[in-house]
This record gives sequence, structure tokens and C-alpha cells, in this order.
Amino acid sequence: MQRISEELGNLLKTKAKSKGLTQAEIASLIGLDQSTVSRIYKGKTQISLENYLILCHELGLDPNDLSIEKTESKEGYRTIPEYNVRVSAGHGEFQGIEEVKQNLQMPKMFLPENGQVGFVRVEGDSMTPTIAHGDYVAVEFDSGYTSDGLYLIRIDDAVFVKRLQRKFGGVRIISDNSQYEEMTVSPDDGNDFGLIGRVALVIRKT
Repeated sequence: MQRISEELGNLLKTKAKSKGLTQAEIASLIGLDQSTVSRIYKGKTQISLENYLILCHELGLDPNDLSIEKTESKEGYRTIPEYNVRVSAGHGEFQGIEEVKQNLQMPKMFLPENGQVGFVRVEGDSMTPTIAHGDYVAVEFDSGYTSDGLYLIRIDDAVFVKRLQRKFGGVRIISDNSQYEEMTVSPDDGNDFGLIGRVALVIRKT
């Protein structure tokens, strides 16, 4: 959750008013109740990163703009690159992390403290409802296997975002969409399997 300062709340309120949007309309757009929107405007509540980004989008504000960033301590933010590649939640090829599309200022509270982190776009529906087509994931590269959860993985030439669970003698590769079959990889099956990184955050496409 991100703390909304009074200055930021006033900025959001002013932008909403200039667009002719009432508190009730803003609440409907971001899926919150009207009283929560009122507290956001007053700087008396917190907001999830997802709702914060949706709100900025609806108000035509860049969440990386200095007019927003200056309301919070810069020490509370981290610069994260968005890479100009797309990965698959179905089937796809990984062309490597080569080109940075843009740099985003993201609140540190939502991200790992250390390590290389970057955003990539996901295509396909095999991980719905957890990750939808067009969503972005923050990947902690070279994290290794820390625990069961979501990872960006490579099998031969194909790259996926999947849920991994360790089992005796191998790793279960699970799609959250039940229409896709589960698979298992082990050191003896001949697959060239690799972990690219752990998924640390999912941001919904708006």
C-alpha cells in the first residue's frame, strides 16, 4: 500500500475536479467506495499500487511526473526499467533483455530491496485470473528458486510466466488457467530448463 500525502491528495482532487469527475465517479472507476476516495483527497489513507496507477491514468497524470514524485521522499522510490520485450503466459520465445523502453519510479515498498528488477509485458491467457493478457510483471532477475510461486522460466527456446512448485525429483509447472495442462521437469528428462527470475509484482493493464 502507498501512503497518500495531503499534497498529493489535493493534486488528485484538483485534477478530478478539472475533468468534471465526482467522488462517486472516481470511486466507480477504480473500484473503491466514495468514502475512501474522500480520504485519499484528504491524505488520510493508503492506496494500493494498482489503484494508484489506475487513478493516475484516469486523471491523465503520469505517476513518474515530478509533480507527483515531489510529494513523497525520493528515498522511498526506486528506478525500475521497463524492457522492450514481451514474454508469454502461453508459448513464446525470449529474445533477451536488450532495450530499455522507459524508466519508472516505483515505490520501494512494493519491490524487492536488492537485485536487478525490471518490468516486462505478458501475453496469453494461461495464467488467468492471476495474470491477464497485457499485464506487466516486475521480475527479480537471477533470484534463484526462493519458494513456490510465480516465476519467469525458460524451457528450451520457449519462455513462460508460470507457477512453480517443487516436488521430489523435479519441479511442477502450473498454469492458473485450468484449461492448460500441468507439466513437470526434472534433471533427467532432457529439457533445457532455466529460471530467469521471480515475479515480484503484477500490474494490471488498464
